[in-house]
Amino acid sequence: MFTLIMSGLLWQKDDLKHLEAIMQPKFVHLPEMKMVGLGTKFISAQSPDKNNMKTIPALWGQFISQMSRIANRTGDACYGLVEGLPEGAGKSHPDEMFYIACAEVSKIDSMPSDMIQRVVPAGKYASFTHKGKLDGLEQTMTYIYRSWLPKSGVELRKTPHLELYDQRFVPGSDKSEFNILLPIQ
Repeated sequence: MFTLIMSGLLWQKDDLKHLEAIMQPKFVHLPEMKMVGLGTKFISAQSPDKNNMKTIPALWGQFISQMSRIANRTGDACYGLVEGLPEGAGKSHPDEMFYIACAEVSKIDSMPSDMIQRVVPAGKYASFTHKGKLDGLEQTMTYIYRSWLPKSGVELRKTPHLELYDQRFVPGSDKSEFNILLPIQ
């Protein structure tokens, strides 16, 4: 489950116009995927109280150092999986969500005890490419969720949102790229 956060406008509409011309999604269908990784709560980039740029990179550091423990990996790509907190889970902030740094596996059987698993259902996604360093990610996310999504007429599915980190992702590089995948009807 995913809750779109619309509180507190972070960017003016004029700041997002240039992204409209260069950042149009591709629509893709992804098969069911089994994921294994490490997770943490975080406060969304769309919130004035955001902590994502502190919490999520620390999680990735932990995950990368432990990734070799994951059996049955398929490919070299890694994923960020974003979901709402499970029903009944206490939220410390209204915009709190859950992020999993993970890898796709062919089967979930001998998962390390300190890791978690998710099965992402097959379905259609709007795939956006973030280009450049991570310090521009907030503007990319603001464009996707505050400009493109409301104008698009598409409806989100209640399944995790994904980030795909493959060989194009180079931390700290202006030439870095990764995909942001919104599950749509």
